[in-house]
Amino acid sequence: MTEDDIRGFFEALSRADFDGLEQALDEDVRLVFPGRRFGAEVQGLRRVRVFLRQNQRLFRGGLHFDLSWVGVIGDRAVAQWTNHGTTRDGQDYTNRGVTIFRQAGGKIVEIQDYLDTERIAETWPR
Repeated sequence: MTEDDIRGFFEALSRADFDGLEQALDEDVRLVFPGRRFGAEVQGLRRVRVFLRQNQRLFRGGLHFDLSWVGVIGDRAVAQWTNHGTTRDGQDYTNRGVTIFRQAGGKIVEIQDYLDTERIAETWPR
């Protein structure tokens, strides 16, 4: 896993290119997303893809990510990001967070997000 791989992941997510994302993810990928309202632990490529797609659909034109920095050590990578979008009901949304990735066999097998869940609860559509 390289810095370019991680940057490519967020670029594909920002474009809602789920076919491109799928190429980077293992069949048994696990996603851990924080919070009560939207929090989830999702297992499997199909379910992770659906979860990411549903989150993107909460925003007009999707949710866009800007990376501050990426670090890679062995089979792990971490990315600090900010994101922004406009909710379906017209509210501006921004957040910041960190995502940790783990890779095995050339594919991402685990994604863990850490972000301001209160900001999500305040702004994301119901």
